[in-house]
Amino acid sequence: MAPKLFVFLGRSGCGKGTQCALLSDYLKEKEQKAPFYVSTGDQFRKLIGSDTYTAREVKTIVDEGNFVPSFLASMMWANVIATDYTENAHMIIDGSPRTLVEKAIFDTMHYFYGEKKVFDFESVNIVFMNVSKEWAKDRLLGRARADDINEAIEKRMYWFEKFVASVIEAYKTDAHVKFFEINGEQPIEDVHKEIVSKLGL
Repeated sequence: MAPKLFVFLGRSGCGKGTQCALLSDYLKEKEQKAPFYVSTGDQFRKLIGSDTYTAREVKTIVDEGNFVPSFLASMMWANVIATDYTENAHMIIDGSPRTLVEKAIFDTMHYFYGEKKVFDFESVNIVFMNVSKEWAKDRLLGRARADDINEAIEKRMYWFEKFVASVIEAYKTDAHVKFFEINGEQPIEDVHKEIVSKLGL
């Protein structure tokens, strides 16, 4: 299978990370090569673990459920891709782009690695994990992470509607990508099966 780019988008708590991991395991078993996986959230958590001014500012933003600026979010995924991505590997992106500004930057990445034939992505696949606000809130409260308090959760739901929803709508009509809407409110294994089936994997 030629290298493909998979981009997972959806509300906080929709299960993006879980489904990215399942897809990664599926592709690794099928092709005997692990996909390249990038989670902007994981990169932010690594940054927060460092003792820098930026790290402290980002920790405050995240703890309060606020939106990390687009320049930092783009830097997180762009840096790890430019540094670590190797040829002929599928790529899975978890949770980016989150704004139309980030989408514009992100699109230059898949044009560079795809249309310019540097690593030749056969297709760019946008996987929208669709869940209701109420379902996502219940899941986040059940997860009970330190940053998953009610006020922070409400803010994250607000940021989704304000920014991420516009990105999803833009991708629905973007001729450069394949858009797949997935029912994220099913049992985890059923969600995985729907993703594999709809993406033709």
